[in-house]
Amino acid sequence: MVRLPLYVVIFLLSSISLLLLGATDDRLTPGEFISLNETLVSDGGGFVFGFFSPANSTGDFYAGVWYNNIPQRTVIWVANREKPINDSSATLRISDDSNLVIMDSEGGIFWSTNLSGFGKPRNDTAAVLLNSGNLVLRANSDNMLWQSFDHPTDTFIPGMKIQYYYGNHSTRYITSWKDANDPSPGNFSLGIDSSTPIQLLIWSGTKLYWRSQVWFGKMFTGSRAINTTAVAYLTVLADDDEINLTVSVSDASLYVRYTLNYLGQLELLIWDDSSKNWRKYSSVPNDKCETYGWCGQFAYCDSTESVPTCKCMEGFEPKVQSDWETGNFSAGCIRKKPLRCGDGDGDGFLRVEGMKLPDHLVFLRNRNIRDCRTACLTNCSCTAYAYPDVTSGNATISPCLVWVGELTDTEMLSSGGEVLYLHLMDINLGMHFISFPLDIIIS
Repeated sequence: MVRLPLYVVIFLLSSISLLLLGATDDRLTPGEFISLNETLVSDGGGFVFGFFSPANSTGDFYAGVWYNNIPQRTVIWVANREKPINDSSATLRISDDSNLVIMDSEGGIFWSTNLSGFGKPRNDTAAVLLNSGNLVLRANSDNMLWQSFDHPTDTFIPGMKIQYYYGNHSTRYITSWKDANDPSPGNFSLGIDSSTPIQLLIWSGTKLYWRSQVWFGKMFTGSRAINTTAVAYLTVLADDDEINLTVSVSDASLYVRYTLNYLGQLELLIWDDSSKNWRKYSSVPNDKCETYGWCGQFAYCDSTESVPTCKCMEGFEPKVQSDWETGNFSAGCIRKKPLRCGDGDGDGFLRVEGMKLPDHLVFLRNRNIRDCRTACLTNCSCTAYAYPDVTSGNATISPCLVWVGELTDTEMLSSGGEVLYLHLMDINLGMHFISFPLDIIIS
């Protein structure tokens, strides 16, 4: 029998102990840790959680989640984006107070889930990477304490929610990276605004940069992915407590993500396995013309043109013609002829199809289309109305929308869009004139 020297035995026991402390599989439990060269892999193999260093980095490390089966490392979530760590001995572990933390070699905390109220340490706490890409901290296997999907960074994937809470008027945002290789918070953020009927907004700092179409109740928009028959859906669901925006895909094997890039564009990206690249299916805004209010008041961005172009609405002309000739549209347009007002006699509406409806609408309840038109026609300050058919759950509703004062941030779309009825003096209307009280057939 060969006797090993005592120092060899001690070394082997220490090595085995360190291996036991290292995290395994898809979860991390108290006493275990992840070092810079270790990862968790979700049960199912879809995602990885670990430390990474961006391209061109000078030694900064971040903890994050990325796709496991994609050759290009594509990070969907970053823990310590505001405070990178440059200590090669850093670890991620569950602390004595049951928080998930990133610690340096001296015990300093660079990031934490910041949960409180647990008192003494819990031995049943575990951090688990789910195959949805969601990193969760839970107790007793089913008691969710914290999840990364509640703290998104720049990417929105199936299973995540962008939310607005009515109770405290708080919005869950996604925020762009600072640049292509810097995960720290950038200048652009995306969230839901409920000050009007629901809209999705992108801000540049505190300034509104882009605005979606108006949404009512529950809405689906489908996008057919390239080379497949799968469809990606955005779903808006609102109740008395909150508004939820989710993304889903009919083929769960596809990798689909919405990412707010550092230039302020919201991109729909689909992984193309044949070319081994992310294929951009759509993005907004695509041109300055599509950014918020670029064309000024009473003007619209015509996105049906090969190059999106600002145009005055029918019956309006540039307020400062010389500015328009140099590409400065900020002053917008003014009426060629004022409304006659009074009881509305002689004024009417121009039907304009395929429009993104203007901002700052007023929602009039319990109005049919005739009442809606009358409300606008008899108010000299009313500049337009709309009466779109929209889906809310299993029902179709037709809200009365009116605009008082300036029409801002309007766009003519190449597909989709709503009908906008523009309030004009009849001399400007020609064959498109819709006078009161003409009957309207509702299809």
